[in-house]
Amino acid sequence: MTTTNNITRLVFLLVLSSSLVAHGAQSSPAAARQGPASKQLRSKSLPRTHHRVVHRGTPYYFWGGHFYRQSSGVYVSITAPIGAIVPSLPGGFITIGTGPRRYYYYAGAYYRPATKGFVVIEQPSTTPTVLPAEDSGRIIVYPAAGQSEEQTGRDRYECHLWASKETDFDPTVADSDSNLRSDYRRAMNACLEARDYVVK
Repeated sequence: MTTTNNITRLVFLLVLSSSLVAHGAQSSPAAARQGPASKQLRSKSLPRTHHRVVHRGTPYYFWGGHFYRQSSGVYVSITAPIGAIVPSLPGGFITIGTGPRRYYYYAGAYYRPATKGFVVIEQPSTTPTVLPAEDSGRIIVYPAAGQSEEQTGRDRYECHLWASKETDFDPTVADSDSNLRSDYRRAMNACLEARDYVVK
């Protein structure tokens, strides 16, 4: 990958990260009822970890808690389409309610558990009880030994598999015990640092 592409990807991640932090800071019922964010994100490409979601015959692209459509060769963020199903939610979502009526809020959209992940729903009319949001769990990894992007991605995935097995916590699974998140984070750090990465 060229230096220009690396810089473009880095700028995209920084802009999206700022957006996620802004949403993650919301912890009151009033904030959770604000609905879809109006700020539109644009990018010429998405990371390979994005998910392609087809809803009612229309292809969408889901990454970092945001839905995108392609327009004139550019990915443009859109309001989450009601009824679309995504395989997982990013860390930092807000849990609303308890028991079988529990649902989730993230980046202007509401979700309920579905057979194959989480389905986008209309904003519930009931006044929610918002539980504290979890730490996003985002791990910053620097390839100190000059590892390629492909190698870094492979190492992160292998460390994720190992850390999940060691701690019984998987951040990609909604019903994982959040009390084990810090154990998972320490396991990930240990695995990546053993492979010559600087982890924050």
